[in-house]
Amino acid sequence: MKPDYIFIVGLPRTGTKLMVDVVQSCREKRCYITPENFFLGRVLRPGVRHKMRRIGDMAVDDHVCEFVRKMYAGDYFGVYWWELVDGKIGIDQETMTQRLLATDRSDKAIYEQLLQAYAGDDRDGSIILGDKSGPHLYHVPTLMEWFPEAKIVHTLRDPRAILASELKKSQRLLQTSKKRKPSPYLVKLLKPFLSLIIILYITIAWLYAVKLHYKYSKRYPQNYYLSKFEDLVTNPEKSVRALCQFLEIEFHPAMLSPAQIDSSYAAGRESGFDSETLSRWKEHLNPWMSSWLIFWGKKYLQEFGYIH
Repeated sequence: MKPDYIFIVGLPRTGTKLMVDVVQSCREKRCYITPENFFLGRVLRPGVRHKMRRIGDMAVDDHVCEFVRKMYAGDYFGVYWWELVDGKIGIDQETMTQRLLATDRSDKAIYEQLLQAYAGDDRDGSIILGDKSGPHLYHVPTLMEWFPEAKIVHTLRDPRAILASELKKSQRLLQTSKKRKPSPYLVKLLKPFLSLIIILYITIAWLYAVKLHYKYSKRYPQNYYLSKFEDLVTNPEKSVRALCQFLEIEFHPAMLSPAQIDSSYAAGRESGFDSETLSRWKEHLNPWMSSWLIFWGKKYLQEFGYIH
């Protein structure tokens, strides 16, 4: 029996991790959603498959071996690859090499093996494989070409909340850099420029994400689903039941108690459906930034109920 596929896509800070926790609480099927692997691509950066092609034709065994060597050498960015190197995924370099060599060496086949590796030796019965690489939002047509029966879950959130969260996160990372901690003076100097870049990025990315939503909902009406973070947190049971209906899996109460939600305000805090996240951003976002996003996205903000 072939596995089902679920791909969770969306901008950062939109609740993709929360969505994974909900889906993986499914008891009807065993579900394995990989963390970020960015196989198809990142924002303005090539994906792992593009770097794989630079090695050479995967029809050549030595090129496959080199690709796998780079995986285990930590050459690729993303939680999936870090967990692979650390041994958390539980597949050694030789086994990975043999599995990839046994495929037809196409991009799809290699990606499929990477997803299967996350499930370990669980290949019997009904399982769900998937990926939560957010930037794969821009590659949904490729995913649908490779996996025509797959389900795409697009997470969306108020752009003002995304912006506040991203600003908070970036400032914290800048101040706690392990490799080279900048001086307080440099942090103060860089902060306005970094903030401006993030504001422009979130503005453009959110507006584009909304346009992609309308495009995908028309093109893949049976395979594409939009999940608003605010709806999931405000009315979990209704939202999760609707999600289960779309995914064609059975609802179970355990899905209402996800393990955790990634918060830029409370590192390491296990909070599940934390309703405070819906308004907490207002304490951290400069009013002019909110006005900026409303100016550029007023039409869509109204359509999604973020402003009246």
